[in-house]
Amino acid sequence: MFCWCCNVMLRRVKFYSICFAFGISVLLFFVGNRYYPNNTYYRPFIESRKNVKNFLKVGNEAYTVLNIPKILYDGSPDIKILLEKTRSIIKYELSKYTFSQFGAQALENLVLESGGQPLRSLIISTWRSGTTFLGQLLNAIPGTYYHYEPLLKYGIVQIRGPPDGDKAIDNIKSMMKCDYKDLKDYFDFGKKNLEQFHHNTRLWDHCKHKRKLCYDANFTSRICKLFPFQTMKVVRLRLRLIQDVLKDKQLNVKVILLIRDPRAVMQSRQHRTFCQTSADCWDPPLLCADMISDYVAAARIQKKYPDRLMVLRYEELALQPNVTAYRILKFLKISATGLLDKFLVLHTNVDVAGVSSTFRVSKVVPFKWKNTLNFTYVDEIQRACQEAMSLWGYKMAKNETHLKSKNFMPLDNYTIS
Repeated sequence: MFCWCCNVMLRRVKFYSICFAFGISVLLFFVGNRYYPNNTYYRPFIESRKNVKNFLKVGNEAYTVLNIPKILYDGSPDIKILLEKTRSIIKYELSKYTFSQFGAQALENLVLESGGQPLRSLIISTWRSGTTFLGQLLNAIPGTYYHYEPLLKYGIVQIRGPPDGDKAIDNIKSMMKCDYKDLKDYFDFGKKNLEQFHHNTRLWDHCKHKRKLCYDANFTSRICKLFPFQTMKVVRLRLRLIQDVLKDKQLNVKVILLIRDPRAVMQSRQHRTFCQTSADCWDPPLLCADMISDYVAAARIQKKYPDRLMVLRYEELALQPNVTAYRILKFLKISATGLLDKFLVLHTNVDVAGVSSTFRVSKVVPFKWKNTLNFTYVDEIQRACQEAMSLWGYKMAKNETHLKSKNFMPLDNYTIS
């Protein structure tokens, strides 16, 4: 009798132990989900305990930005269902959007699928000039389809003309029109380099569960045509070639040329191993020759298309992110949303480690090079870039003392003429 009672008690203890362990597991799962959002792209690269603490100090409200867009793919093989879910999400996210403020009467007027024309923007710059931050900022706006680096397949090169220039422009035009049927090289590259798709969060939320959707020209064309805002960033093509895109009246694209101090660019490139493989990336004279070329092209484009080009220095965006962000939206004729404000709070006030991280205390970033580069290297850059720096309004450092001085402000006024 005693042994039988012992067995019963032992079984009960085991049962309650299992229940307790299960409960703890469930609790840890939900806690984990709270602090690590489902969106794999917007999660920062956290490399230390200090960075984790800083990241969590931002507050739970900011995670509404991290979870945009919601994960839509549920395993359904029916593309029609996926597209219908995407339409519903876009309509919901833009239900309070004021389309009439900038000329459109309704969402349908800006959607290719319904015969409308999206508001298109194209960011032109070079490596390590702040395009990742600017691209993410525009991607934080609901209803945005982000064409990330369509020229990745070309490698670490600058396209300045033939033989690659014409093909590159054709690819850009096709993507802006949501026509992916003849982009086999683009898809073949993406199969082995998923970075090409990761940054397009609206697309990746589908194909991270079913990869072949990213390589499906029919699916990518159809989902692209649902979005009223189209943005693209390119760092491998110089501005003068973009005039062929501006000529296309069907696109009516607006271009943002993003410029950064060459000393800051070269300092940032020191941390990227890919830069060491190409003179286009590590050679200051080539960088600054491109800056001069972009200045000349900007003057011509602004004269011919005065309302289609915005020239922006990265330092302006970093020092005054809110003011500059709203100036960008006014230029693009896109109304601001609360999500943009939350994105700016999250990405400009917290420093999270990682060379590709866009979580920075933005006012500290622009002139970090002053304290990390020695004057010998700064002087080498300045000698190669004197004309480019003069055109774009960047002051020279006279010596080591001047370079490290808190009174040395590298920014100066400039005009494009």
